[in-house]
Amino acid sequence: MSTKLHRVVRKITFAGAAASAAAMLFSPVVQAQDGGEPIEEVMVTGFRESLEAALNIKRDAVTSTESIVAEDIGKMPDLNLAESIQRVPGVAITREGGEGRQITVRGLGPDFTRTTLNGMEVPASAGGIDSAGGVNRDRALDFNIFASELFNRIDIHKTQRASIEEGGLASTIELHTAKPFDNPGFHLTAGTQITVDNLADENDPRITALISNTFLDDTLGVLLSVAQSERTVRQEGFGTVRYSSPALQGDMWDCGACPGTTINGTFGTFLEDGDTVTHDINTVFTPRLPRMDYFSNTVDRTGITLALQFRPNDKLELGFDYLTSELENDRISYNYAAQFRNLWDSITPLEITLDPTGSFITAGSFTNVRPRSESRGQFSTTDFTQTVLNGSYDLSERMELSFMVGQALSEHDEEQYRFNIDGPVGGAPFSFDMTQNANIAAMDYGFDILDTANYTIGGGTTIRKDIVERTNDTVRLDLAIEGDVLDTRVGVISNTREVNSLRSDPVGLTQPAANTPVNNFPGLAVTFQSQVGGGFASALDAPSGFPTNWMVEDFNVARTLYSAGNFEPNLTDGSSFIVEEETLGVYGEVNYETELVGMPLMVNAGVRYVETDTTAVGASEGADGQIFPEVASSNYSNTLPSINLVWELSEELQTRFSWAKNVTRPGLSSLVPRVTGITVVNGNVSEGNPDLEPIESDSIDLGIEWYFAEESLLAFTWFTKDITGFIAPETVLGVLPPDIAAIVALEPEYDPTDPDFDPTARDPFTDPWNLERPVNAQDADVDGYEIIYQQPFVFLPGFWSNFGLIANYTHVESEAVFESGTISKVSSLPGLSEESYNLTLYYETDAWGARVSTNKRDDYVTQVSGSNGNVQEKNTGPTRVDLSAFYNVTDDISVRLEVINFNEEEERNYTTGINGNHNLVREFNSTGREVYLGIRVDFF
Repeated sequence: MSTKLHRVVRKITFAGAAASAAAMLFSPVVQAQDGGEPIEEVMVTGFRESLEAALNIKRDAVTSTESIVAEDIGKMPDLNLAESIQRVPGVAITREGGEGRQITVRGLGPDFTRTTLNGMEVPASAGGIDSAGGVNRDRALDFNIFASELFNRIDIHKTQRASIEEGGLASTIELHTAKPFDNPGFHLTAGTQITVDNLADENDPRITALISNTFLDDTLGVLLSVAQSERTVRQEGFGTVRYSSPALQGDMWDCGACPGTTINGTFGTFLEDGDTVTHDINTVFTPRLPRMDYFSNTVDRTGITLALQFRPNDKLELGFDYLTSELENDRISYNYAAQFRNLWDSITPLEITLDPTGSFITAGSFTNVRPRSESRGQFSTTDFTQTVLNGSYDLSERMELSFMVGQALSEHDEEQYRFNIDGPVGGAPFSFDMTQNANIAAMDYGFDILDTANYTIGGGTTIRKDIVERTNDTVRLDLAIEGDVLDTRVGVISNTREVNSLRSDPVGLTQPAANTPVNNFPGLAVTFQSQVGGGFASALDAPSGFPTNWMVEDFNVARTLYSAGNFEPNLTDGSSFIVEEETLGVYGEVNYETELVGMPLMVNAGVRYVETDTTAVGASEGADGQIFPEVASSNYSNTLPSINLVWELSEELQTRFSWAKNVTRPGLSSLVPRVTGITVVNGNVSEGNPDLEPIESDSIDLGIEWYFAEESLLAFTWFTKDITGFIAPETVLGVLPPDIAAIVALEPEYDPTDPDFDPTARDPFTDPWNLERPVNAQDADVDGYEIIYQQPFVFLPGFWSNFGLIANYTHVESEAVFESGTISKVSSLPGLSEESYNLTLYYETDAWGARVSTNKRDDYVTQVSGSNGNVQEKNTGPTRVDLSAFYNVTDDISVRLEVINFNEEEERNYTTGINGNHNLVREFNSTGREVYLGIRVDFF
C-alpha cells in the first residue's frame, strides 16, 4: 500500500470515530486491503473505540502527539480537563482541594504549556489558597474553569511544527468542542450524576445535555451543549506552615530557665541511642505554626457551547463557535495554631525531644505560647467567554484558504477575608508530640480552647478584593497548497493579549481594638466541630491527642462587626497592573513524502518568525499621596525552525525524529515594574523585572512506535531540551534600595495607628531584607524518556478477552543553577517529578464495563529557595486511584458509577530544613473519597 493511501485509510477510520464522538455512538469501519478488496472490521464500541481513534491520530501526526476523544473525557472519572489530561504520558497535574488545576508536561511547569480552544489561545484565571499559588495572573491556564463534558477531543503536541504557534515550550494543548457536522442528523443526549458518598455530606449533582441537528440537506448544522456541576470538598488535617529556628528569626529563646543540662546557651537532650548530646537550641528547627487545619471548597461550574456550521457547496465552509463557562468558588478555611512564628523570645522551652540528627524538635513542652484561630473566606466568580468565527474556501482543487477570528475574555472577581481571635493574653502552656506520627502532632494547648472567655480580638486582619481581567484577540490566515511533490502551508497570525489586575482595599472599616474580649461581641466566636466519618483525624491516623474541635469566628457576624464589604482600588499595590502583549508571526512549512532505503519517509520542515511587543504598567505613590504611573516596554523577535521525520519501517513499525526551536515568554506579572510580596514578619520583599527576555529551547525527540496488533501500541520516546534564559527568582539579603525601602515603609505595620503596629519590626531602611527579583538564570537541561503500552486482550479466551490495558511511564531529569545572593544552588526545575506513570485496566462488553486507573508521580520542588531558612519546599508525589463502571440498561439508557480518589490519598507538602536533607511536613490533609452515581440517556 502506498504511503498516501495508507494514511488516507487511517484518516477514514478516524473520521468515523470522530464523527460519532459527539453523540457517543460509533459506526463500523471499512478499510481497503492492499489488493483493493474491502473488508469489514470487527465492531468495536465504547471506550475501546475511543482509544483506537486516539491511536490513529497519534500514528498519522507528524509531531509527537497524544489525543483523547470523547469517550475518554466524558466517561472517565474526571472532574475537569486537568484530570483528563493527566492520563497522557509525560503529564502531571497539581491539585487544589482535591481537584486538578494546572498541568506540568515533561517536567516543565504550567507556564510552559500553551493551550488553544477551537483554534485560538485562551486565558483563564481562577483563585486558590496562598499555599497553592493564590490568584492566577500569569500565562498558565487554570483547567478547572471548564467541565470536561464540554469537549469531544484533546490533542497534546509535545513537539513543534512551524504551523503551530510558538509559546508552548513544553507542549501545545488543543481543545475541541463538538460540531454538528461531526454526526449529521438529529441527536439528543442527556445525563445526570449525584454523589452518594462524600465526606462533606453533600449531594452534589452533575448534569450534561447535548442537542444537535443538520438542515437543508446537511448544509447547515446547529449544536448546543450544557454542563452543570456542583462539588463540595471537606479537607482537613494538620499543618506547620514551615519549620524555622529562633536564631533565623532574630528572636532568641532565653534558656536560663531551661531544664536539663544548660551550658553556654546549649540544651541537653537524650537521643535515641541514649547518649546525652548538647545542641544550641536557638538553631534547632521547630514548627512555626503547628495547627489544626480545615478547608472547605464549594464549586458551582456551568458551561455552555454553541456551534454553527454552514457548507453551501463543496468549496466553502463557515463555522461559528461560542463557549461560556462560569465558576463560582467559595473557600472557607479554619486554622488553629500555636504561634512560635514571631514570638520566640517570649517563649520558654521546658522539655524537648530532638530527631536523631539533632536538627529539629519532634516533641516538646513550652510556656507563654499564645494560640491564634484564623478564619478565612475567599468568595470568587470566574466568567469565561470565547467567540470564534472560522472558515475555509477552496481556491482551486489544490489550494485552500482558511481564516480564524476570535476573542476570549476571562474575568476573575474575588473577595478575601481573614479574621483572627487570640488565646489568653501572655500565652499559655503548650506541648506537641510528633513521635507517634511524623505528619500529625498530638497537641495540648494548656487551657480550655472551647471557652470563649479565653479569647480576644486578634490582629493580622486581611480584607481585600482582586479582579483579574484577561483578553485575547486573534486573527489568523492560512494558505495550503497541494503540489505534485511538496505540500506547502504558509500563514500569518496576530495576537493581542492583555492582563488587567486590580487590587482593592477595604473602606469604612470599624475594626475593634486588639485584645478586646470576644465575649463583648455576642455570636462572634463559635465552636467548629470536625465530625467527618466519626472524626476526620482518625481517617488520617492522627494520634489521640490531636484536637478536633476549636473556636472560630462566624463570618456573618465578623463582617458585620468590621463593616466589611466595601472596597476602593489601590493602584499602587503590587498586585495592580496592566500588561499588554502584541505578537505578529508568519510561518512557512512543507510536507514531503519520499522513500529512504525503500521505506516510506514523511518530512515536515518549516520556519516561524515572530515579533513581540510588551508594555507593562504599574504605579507608585509619592510622599504627598500623588500616584505616578510606571511604564516599561520591551521588544524582541525570534526565528524558530523545526523539522519532523516519520519513517515507516513497515506497516506496523515507524520511527520519529523531531528537532525544533521554541520559546516561552516571561510570566506577564513578572514584567511589571512594581514592588510586591512585602512580608514584614519574614523580612521578604519582591519586585518585577521588565527587562526579562523570553526563555528559549532546542528540543530533540527520537522515538519508535510498534503497532503490533489492532488497537495496540508499544512505543519508546527519548527527548531532550536545552533551555536558555530559564527564569527563576534571585534573592539578595541586604539593605533595601532607597526607592524600595520607601514603598515598604508605607505598609500598615509601620503605621502607629494600626492595631498591628509593632515598634520592634525590622526597619525597611537600615535592617537587612530578602529582596527577590526574577532573572534569566543559567541554562537548564531536561532529559527523559517515555514508554507507552496499549492493548486489548482479544487474544485471550472467553471472559478474559474483554480485558485491556493502557500503561505509560515517564522518566525526566533536569538540572539548573539558581543564584541566591552569593550562593549558587543546583536543583531540579520546579514542578518536575523524576518519575510518573499511569495505569488503566479495563473490562468492557456491550452490556457493561469497568475501569480502574492509577496515577502516580514522584515528589517535586515547589520553591527552589525555601522560606525561613529552609533550603527548598516540596510536594509529596501522590498516588491516586479512580474507578469507573457502566451498565447498559437498554441501547439508549446506561447507568454509571464513578469513584474519585478511591484510595483516599492524602495531600502533603514539606520543607527540607536548613541542610536540604530533611522531610518536614508543612501540610498534611485529605479530601477523602467521592462516589458518583448517574444515568445517561440517548434520546435520538
